[in-house]
Amino acid sequence: MSVGEERYLATLESARSTWWNSKNFDTWKKLYVGEYPRGYLIMKTLGRYAPEFKVAGASVLDVGCGDAGAIIAFAEKGAKCAGIETFDLSLERGKIRAEDHGVDIDLKKGTAEAIPFADSSFDLVMLDNVLEHVTDRAKSLQEVRRVLKSGGLLYLVTPKPLSIYSLWNDPHYDLAGLVLMPRAMQIWYFEQIRGGGKGTYDVGKIPPRPKLLSLLKAAGFRVTVPPRELWINYLRDRVSRPDEVKPGFKRKMASYITSKRWPFENPVMRWVWDVSVGSNFIIAKAP
Repeated sequence: MSVGEERYLATLESARSTWWNSKNFDTWKKLYVGEYPRGYLIMKTLGRYAPEFKVAGASVLDVGCGDAGAIIAFAEKGAKCAGIETFDLSLERGKIRAEDHGVDIDLKKGTAEAIPFADSSFDLVMLDNVLEHVTDRAKSLQEVRRVLKSGGLLYLVTPKPLSIYSLWNDPHYDLAGLVLMPRAMQIWYFEQIRGGGKGTYDVGKIPPRPKLLSLLKAAGFRVTVPPRELWINYLRDRVSRPDEVKPGFKRKMASYITSKRWPFENPVMRWVWDVSVGSNFIIAKAP
């Protein structure tokens, strides 16, 4: 729980009664609450892999900002932050959250395909687990490039649809095997069989890494860090914090592997982590 977010957390919890499944709500809520510490992790990652980027004074846009936690973290460190989101309740919660933290951020309703900001407005654009939700991925990346300054950075994350973990536990709805179904069947299964409700499934086809890299190249971006390196860095950081790992066997395993160097430095193990539980983490630079 983030200190000083009492009003925000109460507003977030009020959505539980309308959610399709209480257990899944807890997963969903954790993702929103985790936006704020994730903002600090992104800053730490950029400090390591893009040291030329300085947070203080930077202009930052979060496309699909959710409840604005990540840009609130950036704003606390002196960045000028904006976010766009299609979900009205997230925009309302984001404003409350920013007030809880005492920062000013510019929140607007908008889509990745038509970003409501001028050309060359930002030093950094974040697209964190959003690209699989847009209707036109190529157009979205073109828009990101348009609003980035020359030499600006894109921080992008997507799930890996064919990782072993994603097959066993869908990255959005915790449903085994969902990513293997044709999209029409995914919608039917989630909305009709699992009780999500009509019109609630908003995930498109998740691009595998080769397709994602191809899209970035077509939009003119240059990837600056190997995606596997970024994923391993994220994984090492996450499992090194006990509160990020479920109690029991998983926590004991996390404690063991973070006490050793080889699980994260051995090339074979790095490949295993990437294939089994990896996500696509990308840092790319605009021309």
